[in-house]
Amino acid sequence: MQKKIDLTKGNIVKNLYRLSLPIMAGMFLQTMFNIVDTFFVTRLGGTALAAVTLHLPIFFLLLALGNSVAIGTSSLIARSLGANDYSTVQSTAEQSIVLAIVIALVSTVLGLIATPFIFILTGAEGKLLSYAISYNSIIFIGNIFFFSYVAFDGILRGEGDMRTSMVNLVIATVCNIILDPLLIFGFGPIPALGVQGAALATVLSRIVGLYFVVRHFAKGKSSIKFKFNLVWNKEIIKKIFIVGIPTSISQVMLSLSLFVYNQVAMIFSESAVAALGLGFRIDSLAFLPGLGISVATVTLIGQNFGAGEIERVKKGYLVALINAFIIMGTFGLIFLIFPERVLKIFNPEQEVLVYSLQYLRTIPLFYGFLGVGFISVSAFQGIGEGLPGLITNFLRLGVIGIPMAYILSLYFSLGAQGIWWAIALSDITFGCVGCIWFFYRLRNLTREGRVLWEK
Repeated sequence: MQKKIDLTKGNIVKNLYRLSLPIMAGMFLQTMFNIVDTFFVTRLGGTALAAVTLHLPIFFLLLALGNSVAIGTSSLIARSLGANDYSTVQSTAEQSIVLAIVIALVSTVLGLIATPFIFILTGAEGKLLSYAISYNSIIFIGNIFFFSYVAFDGILRGEGDMRTSMVNLVIATVCNIILDPLLIFGFGPIPALGVQGAALATVLSRIVGLYFVVRHFAKGKSSIKFKFNLVWNKEIIKKIFIVGIPTSISQVMLSLSLFVYNQVAMIFSESAVAALGLGFRIDSLAFLPGLGISVATVTLIGQNFGAGEIERVKKGYLVALINAFIIMGTFGLIFLIFPERVLKIFNPEQEVLVYSLQYLRTIPLFYGFLGVGFISVSAFQGIGEGLPGLITNFLRLGVIGIPMAYILSLYFSLGAQGIWWAIALSDITFGCVGCIWFFYRLRNLTREGRVLWEK
């Protein structure tokens, strides 16, 4: 193997940003695509925007399934590199690709069958239902490209090669930005496909991204050389899923909560559903630094934990925590102070605008707490523990978010505003519980049953 990126030495702040800045850059461009995508879909009308919004929970569900492999793989590869266990690194990479393909095939079949009924349960009908089904079907047909790309990207991040991860993401995103208006509105011989065009642009861009990441490994630019031994390694798979499955379940809960939020919003109007989707896309701008730092935290803490550098684990967590809170909190203040200017970019219909203003005057105030939650969950993943993230997300969504959405919007007659406050309260819970729990875990942190750092 080539020399790995060593994160067990040097300045922690420098290492953190060395990892996180490429991730943020790639995520920023991808978020810009999401905003551009929303911009174009908005031009098709509120019904089209609501249809794409109904797909959001399904997207998070698919991402959750992909991350059940990718995040577990990143964590295990990072810890194995820290411990100089290159055999496990090699086996983990190979097993992750096989797992991703299997999950992709199964989820595609089940998704094409089940999702139309799910849309009906959310209250969609008529043109809205037709748009939602057509958009969703195209995305599912391209599932295998998405899952394969996510798995390869997890390997790159486990190695600490965030630059290549970013470059591949940038290529795919630029492709998406170019294809989106061409396929949605048509150009020359290309017919206008509307909502279907937005979905097709997404699938084609994922194929392009997968091509470039496979080419990276095929040219020997990675420390990992694929042999694709199809024999299942139960021990490796178990270690991947110990971190990956709780993470996946957490993201499934997020998908389910979005279904519920959509359903509650539908009680008031399609415009409330559209505003929820618009709000989530605007949120994603503020989430970029927090998510970028949290992805880097898995690798940074994973390598140091594998090497037994527990004091660096503690320092790395604190640095990541403080940076995520400050940066995301700053974004929140900007959105809170200038909501009209932010929404003016999208030029939504008047009723959607009213709901969206309520959203941006509520949730951004608590972005910092969400950043703390992101970092805490990633820190647990870095030391190979996925269950705490599952529990904190259950508290966030199952105990606070979903019940409070019903209670505040219906029983307290706050309308859609009740949904926004429920989301805000769930974010506060997520950040506080995750932070307290990881600080407690640091007092008795162990590696393979041996206490490496004690109070």
